Amino acid sequence: MTRSEGHTVAVLMFGSDAPEAESLVDRAVAAVGLFVGSVERISAAYRSAAYGFSSEREFVNRTAVIQTRLAAETLLRRINLIEELMGRDRDVERRQQLATGERYASRPIDIDIIFFGDETISTERLTVPYHYLDRREYALRPLAEVAGDYRHPALGLTPREMLAALTGEEKVYE
Repeated sequence: MTRSEGHTVAVLMFGSDAPEAESLVDRAVAAVGLFVGSVERISAAYRSAAYGFSSEREFVNRTAVIQTRLAAETLLRRINLIEELMGRDRDVERRQQLATGERYASRPIDIDIIFFGDETISTERLTVPYHYLDRREYALRPLAEVAGDYRHPALGLTPREMLAALTGEEKVYE
């Protein structure tokens, strides 16, 4: 996934555990297509248990391959704005985390950058490739569908290889 003609190929993951999760994820994908870049491929919707906190509902996750002219930090700001416009309130999430002691909280929409070209980025605000990707089945399943042969720039493994390597114990996420 390299740059071509001023574009970077990036992979985004969308997730929601709201009652209308599938609709919210679809709307987020459409917003990315309008305000971030061209959506080239999109996975099917996959359902999984909440990760890092207790939730009454399953998460719906999809992964999209996009082409964008934005720099990684600008891409992050745009997807954070899309999340906010779609009802995500990080202050409410922080209060829920403090009240429950859990690592994460329910949110109407979550958009993560899985890959940004072949770059490895580690800043206070952004970690690319997506952290612990090789241990997160909920991320690997839709990723393997749309970018299954892409090699992780740090690990050298493809999403298909990472998914196949998961065992029962490794499916317990950090």
